[in-house]
Amino acid sequence: MPKVPSSRRVRVQKSNEERYSCADRVQQQGNEMPFRCKRCEEKDLCCFVDTATRRCAGCISVKAECSLFVSEEEWERVQQEREQKELEAAARLRRELLEVKSRERSYARRDLALLEFQDRAKEKAEGSSAPGTDLPAVEPSLSGPSADLG
Repeated sequence: MPKVPSSRRVRVQKSNEERYSCADRVQQQGNEMPFRCKRCEEKDLCCFVDTATRRCAGCISVKAECSLFVSEEEWERVQQEREQKELEAAARLRRELLEVKSRERSYARRDLALLEFQDRAKEKAEGSSAPGTDLPAVEPSLSGPSADLG
């Protein structure tokens, strides 16, 4: 009794034919990329892309994963890395700014202490140069009774 081809074998053959046909159509469209996916680069093949499936003809024909387009996961990873770097940079800048502000406050306190010291020294110097000036000066009153001596 002759062997009857199994439906699985027919399906695989049809699937292969469809895949090769699809790869040929993609190549015939002529959308050759100026850069290639990893597989085409390794095999030194021209990389013709099907923008609808985001795969190249070479990868379609052998059922390979095509690396021509960047995967969503890779985009997300890069975006997370960028956000992390931005947060790190902002935190670093905040720390640096706090250090500068702290130094600025320290300088202001030091200058204030010096100014206060100068003021005290000036007051002390003025006080010692005119003895007895610590008491308020009292001028005689002209409105009170006066004795006329003459």
